[in-house]
Amino acid sequence: MAYIKERKRKDGGISYYVRWRAGGSRTGSNEHEIFTDGDMAKRFRDLVRGHGEQWPPGWIPRQGFIADLRTPEEMFEPFAMKQVKLRTGAQGDTRSKYTKLVAQHMVPWFGAYTVRDGEGAITREMVQRWVDDLAEGRNEKNFKYAPKTVLNLHGLLSSIMQAAVDAEPPLRATNPCAHTSLPRLDGDDVDEEMVFLEREEFAQILECMEDEEARALLECIGETGGRWGEVTALQPRDLRRRNGRPALRIQRAWKRDENGKPYLGAPKTKKSRRTMVITHELDRMLRRRAQGKSKDALLFTSPMGGQWDAGTFRRLRWVPAIELAAERFGLIKRPRIHDIRHSHAAWLIAAKVPLPAIQTRLGHESITTTVDRYGHLLDALDDEVMAAVAWAMDPTAPLPVFLAQSGLAGAGEAATAMPHQNHGAALVVWHDASNTPQVEAERRSSPAFVVSLDGREVAFATREHAEQVREQWNVDTDFHALRTAGWSEDEIAQQAATGPEERLAWNGEGRVWDRVPDRRFVYYQWAEFQPDGSPDQSAPLQSAWIWEFEDDTYTTKPAEWMTGYRAGCSTSAEAQARGTDEEAVRIAFVQACAQAKALCDPSSHMELATAAA
Repeated sequence: MAYIKERKRKDGGISYYVRWRAGGSRTGSNEHEIFTDGDMAKRFRDLVRGHGEQWPPGWIPRQGFIADLRTPEEMFEPFAMKQVKLRTGAQGDTRSKYTKLVAQHMVPWFGAYTVRDGEGAITREMVQRWVDDLAEGRNEKNFKYAPKTVLNLHGLLSSIMQAAVDAEPPLRATNPCAHTSLPRLDGDDVDEEMVFLEREEFAQILECMEDEEARALLECIGETGGRWGEVTALQPRDLRRRNGRPALRIQRAWKRDENGKPYLGAPKTKKSRRTMVITHELDRMLRRRAQGKSKDALLFTSPMGGQWDAGTFRRLRWVPAIELAAERFGLIKRPRIHDIRHSHAAWLIAAKVPLPAIQTRLGHESITTTVDRYGHLLDALDDEVMAAVAWAMDPTAPLPVFLAQSGLAGAGEAATAMPHQNHGAALVVWHDASNTPQVEAERRSSPAFVVSLDGREVAFATREHAEQVREQWNVDTDFHALRTAGWSEDEIAQQAATGPEERLAWNGEGRVWDRVPDRRFVYYQWAEFQPDGSPDQSAPLQSAWIWEFEDDTYTTKPAEWMTGYRAGCSTSAEAQARGTDEEAVRIAFVQACAQAKALCDPSSHMELATAAA
């Protein structure tokens, strides 16, 4: 393996010889390079190791890398740091963390290389050796990194190198991080496991929590399953009602900027903005805490009156309570504060709450996250699963106990009263009759609650549904982005939802909604083409929350596309694609553009003219 040997020169200075055997074999030729700077020698030694004990590509002995292939802005370190700064979606402390990761775990391996293709470029083999070095402890600290850490570092490097692929013009054709063999997450190294508390154990910890303020905070986390940063950011204006029940609106969380200073910002993901129902007991407790406070004050405050600090809370409240519970009740588990959230999910699963409902309550962006994290707990429901299957397959079997306790005791009787469908019979289709002309006419003549938003009015049969839509619409609308884009305050005000306004009857356009309309996150893209098929106008892929009453853009399909001639022109075409699946919409848009270009073909015009004749 390459190593450094120091030699004192006649002038009193020190020369640093980097020595190695070609290919790392005992029979390989002796190679060396000379440096007058110790840091440069260490960096070159790491490059030789990263290339399997070979000369780095593009390096000329005693001269260095070829100059024209190593422009400063395309060297790995400045390019990577620039990409980290461009991550506008990351909060300040995250960018600061990424900067440290690049400097500590990537620059020693890739700092002397360029992100551009060609001599002196970062290669796929280099990335694989880097991953192996991290996993096997071949680094300055001789430290073996956990598989999850290596996976995260590889993901960060991959995003940096992908930026070089996506640059205009591209700096390289492919991402060298593709097809890297990564350590298995289920290998010998085990990450810190989640701790699930039984209800009795959580009650024991609460009893040992001597600080009343701290106990109230933990009760809220235990009932809601909210994250620490979300619950400690709750304010009186977050106390809501949903379907007649008390509820909490999660719409902000504590974050930290690049200097580590805390500030209130958006929750972790889009789906982390959510409204969850709570018990009347918790609602009463929170409303008592909200009395006399302004709407934007904190519901939970530290003894000093400000934000609770997680580290201080853990050290002075949480750990002493755990130790006291161990002494008093024999508690052997050592949970973290975040394990209360995991325990909340376990309690819901034990009560047979469906995983999609748990996903929504916890604010997981994907159901996959919920399944991966808590799916193993479903083994506890094997008996219930088999009992339900047996009951479904045998009409004479008694209703399983857990279904009877769920309020479905009459399900069997209802099933026998329904007509059975024989083989070969016509397909039975249920027709929606909830909005027949008679019913809708009755709704339109009754009082309505109207919400104004984006230049349109939407009517609801109840004030509660109207308020829910108004609040959600304003949460979805990024007013800061509109101001940044230069919108006037009048234009921004028109985008906001206002109301509801109560009217004696509804005589406007559209139905009167007796429920909260469906809402989907829709991706969409469009382009226009000139008569010769060349692009005229186009828009990048965009996305937004679309409501069911926005019938011109609402869709439930993963992807759909359409083409046609532009209005007033029989030779220029347009293409559109939309849907709820981002990748599927991208593919559909390519299809739509190809079809639109075909419409611009003169031969297609002749076919249309012939058909019309």
